[in-house]
Parts: sequence; structure tokens; C-alpha cells
Amino acid sequence: MRFVGCAPAWRPGESGEGTSCLVVLDERGSIIHNSFVGSAEEISSAVEAHAGEGCLVGLDAPLAVPNERGTRKVEKVLARLSLPAYSASRRMFDGPPFMEEVLQALEAAGFEYTDYPFPGERGRYVVEVDSQATLKVILFERAGDGGADASEVAAKLKELPEARLRKGNKSARAEAIKSAISTLWDTKGLRLRTGNLSGDIGSPENVDVSKLDVSAEMTHAELDRVVSLVEGILAAYTVHRHWKGRGSAVVGLGDEGSVLLPANEALQRALAEECRVSKVAYV
Repeated sequence: MRFVGCAPAWRPGESGEGTSCLVVLDERGSIIHNSFVGSAEEISSAVEAHAGEGCLVGLDAPLAVPNERGTRKVEKVLARLSLPAYSASRRMFDGPPFMEEVLQALEAAGFEYTDYPFPGERGRYVVEVDSQATLKVILFERAGDGGADASEVAAKLKELPEARLRKGNKSARAEAIKSAISTLWDTKGLRLRTGNLSGDIGSPENVDVSKLDVSAEMTHAELDRVVSLVEGILAAYTVHRHWKGRGSAVVGLGDEGSVLLPANEALQRALAEECRVSKVAYV
């Protein structure tokens, strides 16, 4: 079984033209491959190359966008808990969203879009994840808040800093990226270092994020490339952790927009309560 995290260039102005990153984990949580691709067909081909007997793909982008304007229900739920959430509407895009094209390409390759891939089940599935939310959840859990009361979770999450990986000047971005990489390095169940990856961010594949010298000397384009790699790792970690049954939750329904998140018991309770109040599906 393989676990693919994809950080696609989905935002208006970059859809289908920017660089997307794929990260592949094995069942132990080790990075065995990563690559930078562009079009929906390239993303699908890169994923299919590692599908084998089974593959769970976490796409770090809004996959179902039924609303013409405003925000999706799932985004409102996450925002109330101070978790980062995509603000997506169809009016943002000049035509159909790029991720619909990506989904079509993956479905043509035999992958099924689902809002809840069953833990431990082998097959070819695609689910929406949110790398920024995953990063914040990891920091929340690391703060030792596993036993926090559900009513306190939002306040504790709000106290945590937002990872501004794509905003700000180069110095601020470099520091935020280095902090995110440090967090990944210490994350249980994730193995960053492997012997066959390089430290050259310009390489089209197999870049070792732990070997990168991230600094303000990099161009914004190079920093963007590192961010895509970090987001891809977070996306792959999310689906791997869920498949392993190590604590997760799904907010929303597939056709309305849903997000798979890592979640300990405290966050699960808080999400369940917020979904109940907001009348949004939750698993």
C-alpha cells in the first residue's frame, strides 16, 4: 500500500500552469519518492506509477466546490475552531476548477473519490486534505492537549501561530518553512530521511527536505517549491495516519466538500460538536 500526498497548483492564476508536488510514503511512513509535476495528466500518471496493489491519495486542495460564491460549509466549521481552511467558490476560477480536471484524470486511472476511505482497506482512493490544518493539529497535539475539554480546544488552537508559508518577505517565509520542517522531523510515524534523496531543490524528483538549506537567499520561486514539498509531506502523512487508524476525522460530505484531518480524541469531540451545531456531516 502506498500513500500519496499531492500539493497541487490549484489556485486562480496558477491552475494547470504552476508546479505541483507529489510525495509518496510506504506503509512504515518513510518517504520513498517525490516529484514535481504540472498538468492534471502528469499528476495522474505520477500517482498511478506508485499505485501498485493499493494507493490512498490526499489532495491538498478543494475537490468539491458546489457553491458559486462565499465559502463551503466545511470551511466554516474549521474556521470556528481556528483551523486553516480553504475559501473556495466557483466564481474564483475562470471556468471549471483545476481540481475537477485532476479528479477526472485520477478516476480515469481507476481511483475513486471518497469522503471516508476506510482505515486498513486496500484500494485506489482519493480524499481531500488540508496541509495547513494538519500542521496546526500536529502542533496542538504536541502541546500536550490530548485531554483538553472540547470547549477549550478552539481557544487552544487559536493561541497557536499560523504558519505563513506562502506569505510575507523571504526572511519571514524562510523562518516559517524551517519551523514547519522541524515540526515534520519530530512527528511520530513519519520518516523524513532516506538515503536515495538529494538536497537540490531544483531537482525534478527525489528531494530530501531535511537536507535543504532554507534561507532568505532563495528566490520566492525556490521557496514556493520547498513549500509544495512540505505540503505534500503533510498531505501524505494525513492519509497514512488515517489508514493506520491513529486518530483522524472527516468533516463534511463529498459532494458538498469534505476534509480529512488528523485528530486526537479532544479534537474529535470538538469537531463533532461543531458539526452537530452547524448541521454538517461528521465521521
